[in-house]
Amino acid sequence: MAQFIYEGIKQGKRVKGKVEALTRKEAISRIKGEGVLPLSVEHLSEKKPIWKREFHLRGPSEEELSFVLLQLSTLLEAGIPLSKTLELVSSQMEDERVAGALAEIKSAVERGESLSSAFRKSGIFPEFLSEMLTAAETGENLERIFAIAGKHLETVADMKSKIVGAITYPSVVIGFSIFALFVAIKFVVPKIARVLESFGGELPLVTKVVIVFSDVLTYTFYLTPLIVVAFLYREKLFGRERIDRFLLGIPVVGRISFYFNISRFAYTLYMTLLSAVPITSAFRIATGSISNLYIRNKLVSLSEEIERGRSLSWVIKNTNLFPPLFVNLVETGENSGELERMLQLASDIYKKEALRLINLWVRMIEPVSILIIGAIVGVIVVSVLLPLTEITSSIGK
Repeated sequence: MAQFIYEGIKQGKRVKGKVEALTRKEAISRIKGEGVLPLSVEHLSEKKPIWKREFHLRGPSEEELSFVLLQLSTLLEAGIPLSKTLELVSSQMEDERVAGALAEIKSAVERGESLSSAFRKSGIFPEFLSEMLTAAETGENLERIFAIAGKHLETVADMKSKIVGAITYPSVVIGFSIFALFVAIKFVVPKIARVLESFGGELPLVTKVVIVFSDVLTYTFYLTPLIVVAFLYREKLFGRERIDRFLLGIPVVGRISFYFNISRFAYTLYMTLLSAVPITSAFRIATGSISNLYIRNKLVSLSEEIERGRSLSWVIKNTNLFPPLFVNLVETGENSGELERMLQLASDIYKKEALRLINLWVRMIEPVSILIIGAIVGVIVVSVLLPLTEITSSIGK
């Protein structure tokens, strides 16, 4: 089956999307069958002139995806059918990738494909959403799932915006400071060193250290293409699970990521159990909602214990990953018969903890950056002035 991209008119509105078919003729027939008057139908592999191509360095932003999911939630809550909801939201999107993905999801759902599978194949929505939608398919909480996922992405986007806003100015200043240090070491210090050597003097230790640092920066610059390639193919070179495990060990960043993951795990489990899904299926769906592969595999390796009748608290305790408070809340919920409420509470606690850590470190970025800039300026001054002082003293002798 080949993929075709089309533009057309449906109910007086311009729509875009993708369709799978063996031939272009069959694709046009399918598009018309969806009530669309096709204006253009192109094979996905056909190359366009360079001035007509679209270049995207990254996928749609969290803000865009959050907006889409919250719109879907609102329209579904208003009683509009899913197929019509997808069509309405698709027609309002300016980003062609999002509009096309939603149109493709609509077509897939109308062909009888599951909603979670259709969202997964779209390639632009986060992986955890598909797993959460699997939970919704077993109950009647579809609009709530979209609302939860939309608010989560909205929170992530807001936190990213705060962090970027906080580090932009310090990063630029620190970058220029390092550049000034590099220029001073490469072009100023060598000349001073030659003059000092002509007087029989020796470079101060701090200047020698700075010159070594400059050489390291130079070699790093030469290795930049290799570093970029390694970053782009990091999952193939190192494996995603190993990378995710390494990320968890990074101070602050790893802790924030961990809290967000277990919060999402707890809430997905809460939603599925609330929809009367059996604990074995609920555990599998909630585990799939975790984006960190290392944590997910730890839980998957113990999933058979749930089927054998082990308690949820025993399983998460034996991963040796979850905090004692999380385990205690789950155990309390199991003993009191209020597991769903305890899972919701655990989700709220760790989500708030992640946000608290983010806000704390955003406030600390500015003073830390000032210290770094001061240290760099101090090193520049000392590394240049000390050799000049040596030259002056040599001349005096």
